[in-house]
Amino acid sequence: MFINQNGVLFNFQYFDLFQKKGLLSFDALWNQQDHYFFTKKRYRIVSAYQINGSKIFIKKYLAHIEEAKKEWENIFLLWSKGFPTSVPVFFTMSQDKRAMIGTEEVNGEGFLEIVQNDSSKTAFLISKIAKFLAEFHITGLFHQDCYLNHFYYNKNLDQLIVIDISRVKYNPFFSKYFFIKDLAQLKFSFYTYFQNEALNFWNIFWKNYNNEFKNSLFLAKLIDLKVRLIKRHTERVLKRGGEI
Repeated sequence: MFINQNGVLFNFQYFDLFQKKGLLSFDALWNQQDHYFFTKKRYRIVSAYQINGSKIFIKKYLAHIEEAKKEWENIFLLWSKGFPTSVPVFFTMSQDKRAMIGTEEVNGEGFLEIVQNDSSKTAFLISKIAKFLAEFHITGLFHQDCYLNHFYYNKNLDQLIVIDISRVKYNPFFSKYFFIKDLAQLKFSFYTYFQNEALNFWNIFWKNYNNEFKNSLFLAKLIDLKVRLIKRHTERVLKRGGEI
């Protein structure tokens, strides 16, 4: 259940918390201080705050508010399909084409952080990602920003969580294209983070993924072709001094 207050759509479970802090308008939310996390990338700012003991992440869109609206919609879509993602707290837009999404801090630890601290868990978590993504694709969902840093794991619940879902598509036309793109992005991510071990870990992923979703050798070749295209594009953007 959500409450609309001054153009801000609040999760009713959080409404009292924001009311006590006087954070019931777009401007109040946008201008709050004392974040404990901050990053800016192109047209988005992500910051995190302690609000009466709750940890809230706020994603601020300086432009492209259609992306913000899509991410908000996709949060509910994924939960409705049984795929854990961010917990929605609030959503709002301004007349000058800005937008904000508030979510709970993810109740889990990032995949990359886990394996950097304990590499013995890498194969186990890759198997989890493989099963998750196969079920995701079988359901007709495609992430389209499918990199390892967008996966979190809650060991207490034995639950995988996916974030940054503004590009998620559900049952799109010519779904094979989006399917190949997801897997190519993920494989490129393996090369980025695992380097010399990338193929060994990819084989673990591919074996577990295909236990759920059978694929042909030809499809694997298409994925490799897309990986090369992603690599080429990434190198060009970085050479221009851009951000990925």
